[in-house]
Amino acid sequence: MNIRQLRFFEEAARRGSFSAAALAQHVTVQAVSKSISELEDELGDRLFERSGKGVVLTPLGAAILDPAQKAVASFDAVGAVAESWRRVENARSGLRIALVTPPFAKHQLVCGLISRLLSHTLDVSTEVSVSLGPDALAGLRAGTVDALVTIGRLDAPHCACSTIGTVSPGVFLGGSHPLAHKRTLTFEDLRPYPVLRSEAVDGFNDTILASCQRRGLASVPVDVSTDAEVVDLLERRQGFIMSVHLKALSVRPFAVIHELDPADAVPVPVCLVTLEGATRPEIERLKGLVRGELPLLKRLLDSEGSVGSY
Repeated sequence: MNIRQLRFFEEAARRGSFSAAALAQHVTVQAVSKSISELEDELGDRLFERSGKGVVLTPLGAAILDPAQKAVASFDAVGAVAESWRRVENARSGLRIALVTPPFAKHQLVCGLISRLLSHTLDVSTEVSVSLGPDALAGLRAGTVDALVTIGRLDAPHCACSTIGTVSPGVFLGGSHPLAHKRTLTFEDLRPYPVLRSEAVDGFNDTILASCQRRGLASVPVDVSTDAEVVDLLERRQGFIMSVHLKALSVRPFAVIHELDPADAVPVPVCLVTLEGATRPEIERLKGLVRGELPLLKRLLDSEGSVGSY
């Protein structure tokens, strides 16, 4: 017997339906049914009988409902205390922000620059790191990360997504790409060439690639999952990557960021993602600060000599 089984049992009893319980718990109906079946096997009798489109408690189910509810409530109370303690510890240790993006050239230097800027301005120790979306979201839910910064909106259960600014899309090309000589590129220029797609990135939130595809980018997407595949796409297959237009991302002479024609470029929102109900004052100050200072930070990173080079 475990708390998951009791939680699903209590939810199904309260709602009179396995499907409603599954919806409330953000799991499949099969998961609810399996957990309750395992609980019935352990208790030696059925807990529910089917009635029309729903379920009703058997005598055994009715007998254990109250203690099951108390067990779930006690478990949740322990979790709430632990969460409260973790938030206090987080407040003491400063802010931890995950920039949701794959690692990129100079990312450690860029993160260090942003960390120092925010630490100085917020007057609280702030650590900025890069992370892929699923890992960053897991960290947010576990309390090891206080906020995520995403390029494009994120729709995730129990998360609040606030727009704090916008960025312009750019095109990342290998140094030997046929279009490398052009300063500004259009979707029509890019049409013959494949564009990188990563499930870990583009399957997580509404990314620059998704925005550009809605806008009319017709290049064939190629799914990649390793660094070697990225290099192959850029160098051998003459592909490209949709990215933020910041000169600091260029890795001359191997790869360079290019501007997207303003007629095709649509501003992409920069978002701060926190857990619903997170009320740390540092987070609210961070939102206000970034809204005010994002243009300055973009200008800083858009200067090719601003963050050095490898």
